[in-house]
Amino acid sequence: MPLYDYECRACQHRFEALVRTTDPPPACPTCRSQDLERLPSAASMSSDERTRTLVSKERKARLPKHQGEQREEFQKTLKEHLEHEGH
Repeated sequence: MPLYDYECRACQHRFEALVRTTDPPPACPTCRSQDLERLPSAASMSSDERTRTLVSKERKARLPKHQGEQREEFQKTLKEHLEHEGH
Protein backbone atom coordinates (compact mmCIF):
# COMPACT_ATOMS: atom_id res chain seq x y z
CA MET A 1 0.00 0.00 0.00
CA PRO A 2 1.57 3.29 -1.02
CA LEU A 3 1.72 6.07 1.53
CA TYR A 4 1.19 9.51 0.01
CA ASP A 5 1.49 13.03 1.41
CA TYR A 6 -1.34 15.40 0.51
CA GLU A 7 -2.10 19.07 0.94
CA CYS A 8 -5.69 20.22 0.91
CA ARG A 9 -6.18 23.14 -1.48
CA ALA A 10 -9.21 24.32 0.51
CA CYS A 11 -7.67 24.58 4.01
CA GLN A 12 -3.92 23.92 3.38
CA HIS A 13 -3.91 21.02 5.87
CA ARG A 14 -1.12 18.48 5.17
CA PHE A 15 -1.65 14.82 5.91
CA GLU A 16 -0.61 11.30 4.91
CA ALA A 17 -2.91 8.67 3.50
CA LEU A 18 -2.50 5.01 2.61
CA VAL A 19 -4.03 4.64 -0.81
CA ARG A 20 -4.92 1.39 -2.55
CA THR A 21 -5.95 1.31 -6.17
CA THR A 22 -9.36 -0.01 -5.14
CA ASP A 23 -10.00 2.82 -2.63
CA PRO A 24 -11.81 6.04 -3.53
CA PRO A 25 -9.63 9.17 -3.47
CA PRO A 26 -8.94 10.38 0.08
CA ALA A 27 -10.63 13.39 1.64
CA CYS A 28 -9.04 16.00 3.89
CA PRO A 29 -9.48 14.90 7.52
CA THR A 30 -9.93 18.55 8.58
CA CYS A 31 -12.49 19.93 6.13
CA ARG A 32 -13.47 16.77 4.16
CA SER A 33 -12.60 18.42 0.82
CA GLN A 34 -11.37 16.18 -1.98
CA ASP A 35 -9.55 19.05 -3.70
CA LEU A 36 -6.09 17.72 -2.82
CA GLU A 37 -2.58 18.04 -4.16
CA ARG A 38 -0.40 14.94 -3.86
CA LEU A 39 3.03 15.99 -2.61
CA PRO A 40 6.36 14.29 -3.25
CA SER A 41 7.11 11.99 -0.34
CA ALA A 42 9.78 9.62 0.91
CA ALA A 43 9.73 6.18 -0.66
CA SER A 44 6.73 4.66 1.11
CA MET A 45 8.00 5.14 4.65
CA SER A 46 5.50 5.56 7.43
CA SER A 47 5.65 8.59 9.71
CA ASP A 48 7.15 6.47 12.50
CA GLU A 49 9.89 5.16 10.24
CA ARG A 50 10.60 8.64 8.91
CA THR A 51 10.76 10.06 12.43
CA ARG A 52 13.10 7.30 13.61
CA THR A 53 15.35 7.89 10.60
CA LEU A 54 15.51 11.65 11.22
CA VAL A 55 16.16 11.18 14.95
CA SER A 56 18.91 8.67 14.21
CA LYS A 57 20.60 11.04 11.75
CA GLU A 58 20.39 13.90 14.25
CA ARG A 59 21.89 11.77 17.03
CA LYS A 60 24.76 10.71 14.78
CA ALA A 61 25.39 14.35 13.81
CA ARG A 62 25.55 15.39 17.47
CA LEU A 63 27.53 12.38 18.72
CA PRO A 64 31.08 13.68 18.07
CA LYS A 65 30.26 16.98 19.77
CA HIS A 66 28.63 15.16 22.68
CA GLN A 67 31.62 12.82 23.11
CA GLY A 68 33.97 15.82 22.93
CA GLU A 69 32.00 17.61 25.64
CA GLN A 70 32.12 14.50 27.83
CA ARG A 71 35.87 14.17 27.33
CA GLU A 72 36.39 17.86 28.13
CA GLU A 73 34.30 17.60 31.31
CA PHE A 74 36.21 14.48 32.38
CA GLN A 75 39.57 16.20 31.83
CA LYS A 76 38.45 19.24 33.84
CA THR A 77 37.22 17.07 36.71
CA LEU A 78 40.41 14.99 36.68
CA LYS A 79 42.56 18.13 36.73
CA GLU A 80 40.58 19.54 39.68
CA HIS A 81 40.91 16.24 41.53
CA LEU A 82 44.66 16.05 40.95
CA GLU A 83 45.13 19.69 42.02
CA HIS A 84 43.10 19.09 45.18
CA GLU A 85 45.02 15.89 45.92
CA GLY A 86 48.36 17.70 45.52
CA HIS A 87 47.55 20.30 48.25
